[in-house]
Amino acid sequence: MSDRIRMNIFLSVVAVVTVLALLQGLATEGTQRVLLLTLAALGLASLLMWTIGVRRKARRNS
Repeated sequence: MSDRIRMNIFLSVVAVVTVLALLQGLATEGTQRVLLLTLAALGLASLLMWTIGVRRKARRNS
């Protein structure tokens, strides 16, 4: 399995977990809500950092 396929699988899993945590966090109350929303925020941050890294690498390779 190539690195590109592994990265796509990993990012797909991160995206799904992020969306599920966000939806669950918005539906719950109390401390669990904070934990789930924090998990969603970390997932969004990791996807954003990956996107920025890929775009910068593409610009350097052009």
